[in-house]
Amino acid sequence: MYRFSTVIIVLSFSLSASSPCDGQVGGVHIDSKGILQLAKKSPPKDDFPPAPTEIARRNDSRHLSLKGLEATIAEHQRTARPLPIEVRYLAGLRRIDEVVLVPNDNDAILIGPAAGWTQLPSGDIVDPETHRPLLELDDLAIALRFSTASSRPSSFIGCSIDPTDNGLKRYARYLRKLKGPLDSQRFPTLVKGMQQAMGLQDVRIFGVPDTSRFACKLVVADYFLKRVAMGFDRPPIKGWVSYMDLLSKAGKNAVRRQHRFWFVATHNNISRSPDHRIWHFNGPGLIVRTAATTSNTSDKSKASPVATRMAQHLTDNFPLLAKHIPVFGELENLARLAVAAEIVANAPIVGPNTRWQSRVLVDPKLYSPETSRVPRHVPSLAVIRKARGRNWIMSISGGVKLEPPPIATADAVTINHRLRIHRRPKDSTDWWWDD
Repeated sequence: MYRFSTVIIVLSFSLSASSPCDGQVGGVHIDSKGILQLAKKSPPKDDFPPAPTEIARRNDSRHLSLKGLEATIAEHQRTARPLPIEVRYLAGLRRIDEVVLVPNDNDAILIGPAAGWTQLPSGDIVDPETHRPLLELDDLAIALRFSTASSRPSSFIGCSIDPTDNGLKRYARYLRKLKGPLDSQRFPTLVKGMQQAMGLQDVRIFGVPDTSRFACKLVVADYFLKRVAMGFDRPPIKGWVSYMDLLSKAGKNAVRRQHRFWFVATHNNISRSPDHRIWHFNGPGLIVRTAATTSNTSDKSKASPVATRMAQHLTDNFPLLAKHIPVFGELENLARLAVAAEIVANAPIVGPNTRWQSRVLVDPKLYSPETSRVPRHVPSLAVIRKARGRNWIMSISGGVKLEPPPIATADAVTINHRLRIHRRPKDSTDWWWDD
């Protein structure tokens, strides 16, 4: 085999899409075979309902009563009326900052910043000023079902994208057959050959229904993590570098092994009041991890310094990345929803009071979230870059892991004595209100 001395070849994956998920999750399309690909951007729909005037009023501390929310849903179901759009988008909440348990009123309250919304060309529904994605009722329902399940299908919520064994073997055979000098004129043919050799990569989903938009968002977030890390997308962030940028300046030892990158939820940013009734979030609560792999995707070893630096670079810049890539904001919302649902369902309550328990959203017979075509496969995508060293490099896998902390454990999070209860206005009977 000819030894190529001046290139790094990176094999990742891409996404394409149509379906109920189309135009709603990061502008991807899922075809009838479950293959994900980027979708073409299109102008926002003129008929997308605007936010009601009172919902569109910007506020940093909007309160959403889960008891009142379910009562509103039940009333619309009783009278056979469709749910208002402000219910679907949870009164315009774009983030959960606090969860307050109100056992003496059999209620639980979600608190965070809120505003109206607009639709981006990608199809994402976001805050018109910050472009932050909104929380969705369907995702709340999925999170509550995971936290209240008597027998969970998995200990965590997440996804994984991995090459097939046959794909790895075909790719290895393709590389062994390459001969002759490598020049730029051969790049298109080589890229196409590598993609075809590796073929489709498999998607696995954990903890949530694979037909849910929740699951679709997990996969799309993982997909964009790879696009950004490998340099296919370059966010306008000062000092931004991709993994390819780092590898191109590193020695041959840095590019000797394949690496995977994946999102993990962390919970050191959560605090609670001494009586377990107020829970506060701070920071994105997500980090990027990496590990070296071999052709056996389950075999992991210590990551190289360059890969470790890239993972930290992604983690440090996540808040800025989320401003430019809405699905990263979606992922942060999903992580907080998962923890909020765990708090609502399992946080210990001092005294004889009773906790709020979902009756509508957790019951598939009473509430059915919208579905998406199941994301099953992702086509491989190759890129060639000049670099130091004499090795081939592939990025072939990744994932997302959202595992709620052990809320019932007394020392699961730090205690904050400054947290205070937000009282409902005396004359308010609505399912949401502003502080």
